[in-house]
Amino acid sequence: MKRYPICLNSIDEVTAFVKAVSQYDCDMDLCKGSAVIDAKSFLGILTICPDNDLELIIHDNDHKEILDSLSSFLHDQKTA
Repeated sequence: MKRYPICLNSIDEVTAFVKAVSQYDCDMDLCKGSAVIDAKSFLGILTICPDNDLELIIHDNDHKEILDSLSSFLHDQKTA
């Protein structure tokens, strides 16, 4: 399990993000404070967005391809 800072500032970005993460079979969550939302749930994400202070949790050890596809949403740092 790895954590990455994510930035989603509009409904269009949320739509693109959900479309991107839905391509992968592994579980992913978005966190904001104590709220944890399924990263593939458009409506769930809308309950905590828009926000610059989100954290993506990827529950898979082999996730370089996922990070590459989400690079436009990653906040400042990019770690693999």
